[in-house]
Amino acid sequence: MSKILININNLDMINEYEKIGITNFLFAIPEFSIGYTKIPIASIPSNAYILINRVLDTESIDKLKRLAPELMRFKGIFFEDVGVFNIFSNTNLELIWYQNHFATNASSINTWLDLGATSAVISNELTQEEIKDIIASSHKPLVFTILGKNQIMYSRRTLLSNFNEYSNLPKNHKMTLKESHTNNTFLALEEKNGTIIYNDEYFNYVKLQQEIPDDKIKFYLVMNLDLRVEQIKDILDGQEFGSSGFLSKKTVYRMSEYNDR
Repeated sequence: MSKILININNLDMINEYEKIGITNFLFAIPEFSIGYTKIPIASIPSNAYILINRVLDTESIDKLKRLAPELMRFKGIFFEDVGVFNIFSNTNLELIWYQNHFATNASSINTWLDLGATSAVISNELTQEEIKDIIASSHKPLVFTILGKNQIMYSRRTLLSNFNEYSNLPKNHKMTLKESHTNNTFLALEEKNGTIIYNDEYFNYVKLQQEIPDDKIKFYLVMNLDLRVEQIKDILDGQEFGSSGFLSKKTVYRMSEYNDR
């Protein structure tokens, strides 16, 4: 459990996680995170990481610059926007590149690592062979997500509000969507800063840990939306749960390819 890093949705969960041996925590923060429960910055312990996964505009970058001194007490930042890296690149904070759908090859990852990023979160939209190859080729230990819901997309637009207004439906900032061609179900969450859509099934890559050299991994990441601590423990202990995601099947780029799988 020493390399498990998990996001925190409720401060009361920290003690429960520590009881099962998890001591590395990631926090989404107000204004700069999307898709996960935000915790007020003042309530976050200093030995934690924070998540800044919004695409930032000029106004948000200016706000982040003003907030920067307050964030220096944390261990590091998981970032998506390049502006975050530019603000903190000359500090002692660990900077971990976490850009969904982009960390799919060793060249892109090593470019960020050579620029000064501490680590990178490897995409979960890869086969197990691709994951192993990238981890083996990385210049620094990587972060590997072993449990979570795959983020399908993120938009700065308020998609659910627009849809509900167009369809004369009541306001709703959380919807479950079903795609009829594949029968896949998606979870859509809307916030002030945009809309994020997940595949509404957890992928579970826990077993793959046994096949990866431990010295090539900085953290095994768990991104929890709605699971209890007891469930997390059972899954990490090997309980069957969720799907194998993309481990044994390549990403579909066109709907016509789906029927061939």
